[in-house]
Amino acid sequence: MAPPASQVIFRILTKKHGLTLKTDASKYLEERYLDIATHLDAIAQAYLQHQGTRPAAHMSSRTLTLVLALCTDNDNRMVDRASLEPIVESLLKRGTAVQSYAAAGSLANMDIDGEEEENARAGRRRVDVADYMRVIDAFTVPKWRYRSVEKTFVSVEDKAHLLAPAAARNALFRDRFDLIRQRILRNDAFRAPGFAQEGDYFEITPIKNLHGRKSGKKWLLFGMLTQMEEGKYHLEDLDDCIEIDWNSKASDPLSPTPLFCYKRVEKGTGLFTLNTFVLAEGIYTENKTFHVVTLGMPLPEPREKSLTAFGSNVNFFGGPREVDDLGLIQQIELDMVDASMVIVSDVWLDQPRVLMKLRELFEGFSQTIPPLAFIFLGNFISSPYIHDGTDHRKYKDSFNSLADLLADFPVLSQNCHFIFVPGPHDPWASTILPRPRIPDFFTARLRAKAPKAVFMSNPCRIKYCTQEIVVFREDLVNKMRRNCIVPPNDDGEVPIEKHLVATVLDQAHLSPLPLSVRPVYWAHDHALRLYPHPHVLILADRYDSYSIEYEGCICLNPGSFANTDFTFMVYQPATRTCQESKV
Repeated sequence: MAPPASQVIFRILTKKHGLTLKTDASKYLEERYLDIATHLDAIAQAYLQHQGTRPAAHMSSRTLTLVLALCTDNDNRMVDRASLEPIVESLLKRGTAVQSYAAAGSLANMDIDGEEEENARAGRRRVDVADYMRVIDAFTVPKWRYRSVEKTFVSVEDKAHLLAPAAARNALFRDRFDLIRQRILRNDAFRAPGFAQEGDYFEITPIKNLHGRKSGKKWLLFGMLTQMEEGKYHLEDLDDCIEIDWNSKASDPLSPTPLFCYKRVEKGTGLFTLNTFVLAEGIYTENKTFHVVTLGMPLPEPREKSLTAFGSNVNFFGGPREVDDLGLIQQIELDMVDASMVIVSDVWLDQPRVLMKLRELFEGFSQTIPPLAFIFLGNFISSPYIHDGTDHRKYKDSFNSLADLLADFPVLSQNCHFIFVPGPHDPWASTILPRPRIPDFFTARLRAKAPKAVFMSNPCRIKYCTQEIVVFREDLVNKMRRNCIVPPNDDGEVPIEKHLVATVLDQAHLSPLPLSVRPVYWAHDHALRLYPHPHVLILADRYDSYSIEYEGCICLNPGSFANTDFTFMVYQPATRTCQESKV
């Protein structure tokens, strides 16, 4: 005889996952028991992920009881019907679609024809691929910290505040240092083989170990470029720092003056600014300075290797985990060849010519297969927003104009996702990263006309099936080039955009600039990290459009829609290709 439904629900949701069901939630689950009996584990995991709590399924009942007894804030484990019902209905809807999709896939591999084949295709089309797309705000990205002693990442549960204490600034750089260093040491070139001899591998020397050493020998250091005195640059690690000697006197004793000679330094691909982490090979001089001979960015690491090192238990990217079979999700991703994302930057809604071109853009897509999403990036006005109380009407009217325009294309406005990411000139926050989303006050009419419109932070993240996409709007090319302390290689073989992409991904950070140039909320710096490498990185910039693949990551810039010939990018997730287009 099967146990009563209430006992099964209590055993799985409460004893196994630590969820306390209120009366209305318990009655709701009992009413739907026949439909959800085999999905109770998935429901509990989905609920915990939706509430931002890690599932407790790996704990024993005794351990879970002790943990819950010690917790002071268990509000996210008190479950009512209002918070539970949408999750259950969504899982059941997706489960039905996925089952029909899987069944259709099985029929497709059989020797069938006619009506059965058409039914199989229809079953595969019934899957709503939008169910597998999540847009993640930067302020909800989980924070992980690397512990070198345990050689693992641990979750930082402390609530992040915009006005963080001074200690958070030091932790910011320390976390960046530890993150990149562990990645370097996992590279085969830095791992000592058995019976290794000197020169068989690279070894990083801590800066403090140079004290007392004889001058003239080459060393390899890893640290952050800093400037502690005016006119002098230093290399700093966790324990010490050393002045960097760029001049020709160290390498050319016959030189009459100590002129700067960056061209004598062998440099790798990248833009070297203050606060970037570098590998520097050079000579420890008798003046207790370090004469740099070779300067390079930290070695990159493929995404697969980063994930293999720490398993799938560490959710660096954020957002809820998928509860469906990974292989099935990958198959859905490959089969949805019509799914696309349209990426447009610098959408100046206060300019009539831009609205006219947007109308042409919408007309073109409304006559074909509508894209999965439109990604609109700021700036959304042609001049900087001035916080004097007069620009708010102009700004709101600009979004109202877009809302009225979308109303003429109901197929797009009702079915497509519209993702809006603010630019440097958009309200409401300061210039500190990450930037919060545009306030609802300006976008009420647009959200009413386009129910799937979402306004996100800058940067933000998109999870589509198995792909991770990072979206960032910043004029990085000019800022990075202007703040270089070592000029990049100017041989013409490597374009400036390749230097930028290599810097951002090798630094595993969207803004590797000094905090004085590009301020960052200290407690939210982890939201700008790029570890592991995403599948797609959108670096929207006023610079010319480009598309580059670097270490398996597709990096693209759609260019400025308003400042160019109205160019934009179309990304095809099924083939992982992007195409530059223009209206």
